[in-house]
Amino acid sequence: MIVRKARPEDVPAVAEFTRNTWEWGDYVHREFPGWVADGTAYVAELDGVVVAAARMLVVGDTAYFQGLRVRPEYRRRGVGKAVTEHLIDEARGAGASLATLIVAEWNKPSISLVQKVGFEPVLELWGGVPERAEPSRCLEGREAEEALEEALGRTGGFACLPDDPWICVRATAGLLLERARPCVGDGLYVGRFSFGSAKVGSQGDVTALRPEGFAKLYGKYILFAYRL
Repeated sequence: MIVRKARPEDVPAVAEFTRNTWEWGDYVHREFPGWVADGTAYVAELDGVVVAAARMLVVGDTAYFQGLRVRPEYRRRGVGKAVTEHLIDEARGAGASLATLIVAEWNKPSISLVQKVGFEPVLELWGGVPERAEPSRCLEGREAEEALEEALGRTGGFACLPDDPWICVRATAGLLLERARPCVGDGLYVGRFSFGSAKVGSQGDVTALRPEGFAKLYGKYILFAYRL
């Protein structure tokens, strides 16, 4: 089996087995073309057949793994493990010192896989659509830095990105401030990630450290980390 960077001609094959991964569908088939375009997509190929797909992107010192999917007829053959181990090698080569990924709490097979590879749980998250938030006070300058530093101290340095809350990495106050201003509402939040409840002044999906404040709660997620 060969694991390699994905090419545009791989997109139809990946869409074929990622369109309906679960009863509700999937998102990978929609996002994969963009991942290919920005050079973060990978595929596994066996005897000329694309049997798996995934993404790896580096943010700060962290390599984030996302969207690992295996063609149904090739599952339980070690494909997912092989792809994950290849991405770990790629992450080291890219200069990352940590790899992270998110798994839904109910997805026991994926949790078992990442733990076998060596990932350890570091943070629990909740995801979904937030309730409409009341106007909040947003912070600037040193006050903003100190608030984020204090919040990161409580999470072991982990946070999801303000502009893409499904990408969670080891962060710094500076990294978060490059993407959004922190605001005080029902807890401290920055963009679409909240260190408190999901009541934030942003639209679209959010992730939060508490399950309160969601108009539509998708579920609980576990952030795993692997020290490279």
